Amino acid sequence: MNELKHIQHFIAEHHLLTLCASFNDNIWSANCYYVFDSDNMVLYVMTSPETRHGSLMLKNHRIAGTIAPEPSDISDIQGIQFSGQINLIDSSNEQQALAIYYAKFPIAKNLPSSIWQIELDELKMTDNRIKFGFKLNWQRHQI
Repeated sequence: MNELKHIQHFIAEHHLLTLCASFNDNIWSANCYYVFDSDNMVLYVMTSPETRHGSLMLKNHRIAGTIAPEPSDISDIQGIQFSGQINLIDSSNEQQALAIYYAKFPIAKNLPSSIWQIELDELKMTDNRIKFGFKLNWQRHQI
């Protein structure tokens, strides 16, 4: 099994993630629709910097999150836990990211917001469909 391809396939099949942002003693989570760039192992999300999680992400670019469907049978559990760096894409570089995002979520054109890039650093995937408790791991920079 090609572990990275398996992880990439799972991420590409879905579109909703939960992220957690923090700064000092402040912590907050949010659900965001995403688009996956598998070549660069990055996710694009849209959210306002004025939201609670957005203001935290501006202060601390380290985030963690999950991507997981809601199966009713424990043997069908699959999901990703991730950590990475999130950055607001500045207006001079956002056109390509917005084009990718709008292609998947055209309605977002009607809801102006800022686009962010999550550079994934580490992933852990659970896939009970392969075997109960089966795990796959990936790191951008192997330690």
